[in-house]
Amino acid sequence: SVIDLVHWRDPKKSGVVFGVSLLLLLSLAAFSVISVVSYLLLALLCVTISFRIYKSVIQAVQKSNDGHPFKALMEKDVTVPPETFRKHVDVCLTHVNRVLKQMSRLFLVEDLVDSLKLAVVMWLLTYVGAVFNGITILILADILLFSVPPIYEKNKVRVISFSCKSCIVCFKKAFIVEVQIRDYITITSIIIINIAASSN
Repeated sequence: SVIDLVHWRDPKKSGVVFGVSLLLLLSLAAFSVISVVSYLLLALLCVTISFRIYKSVIQAVQKSNDGHPFKALMEKDVTVPPETFRKHVDVCLTHVNRVLKQMSRLFLVEDLVDSLKLAVVMWLLTYVGAVFNGITILILADILLFSVPPIYEKNKVRVISFSCKSCIVCFKKAFIVEVQIRDYITITSIIIINIAASSN
């Protein structure tokens, strides 16, 4: 599963997935999507054709009749059953409908606070987009996805302790600010009342 991969439960599988995904993203950062896909398919064809020629030569030299080297793979059923296809389509359709409903709720301002939150997030993302492009963000996300979970597992106690201390400090500061704001509002109200009373 994905959790086992990002936690490096099997280092070989995690290393292969991390290396391939990072190499693919770096390739997409340097070349176009068409070039990357073409090179990947070309490399795969070179490997399969070379292996087919090699096995044919070996069979000719040894005068054996082993048949096609990929016969076992060719006999496998690679078709997608209609039931499986419909099941995945239904799941995707459920998510798409949920997203469309949420977007219509936000962009048609059903809840003003939620729409303002979305506006703030989009405004912050404009600054992120000015510094990073999409591929760079995906590369950073891939590196963080495979590096943060094992670091967190090894230093879980320290991280939780630091988080608790940080939360306590933040709550204290927020409480102090709230008290100061209340005092300021109270003092301002008293001054306004005194000014109104003196003017009368």
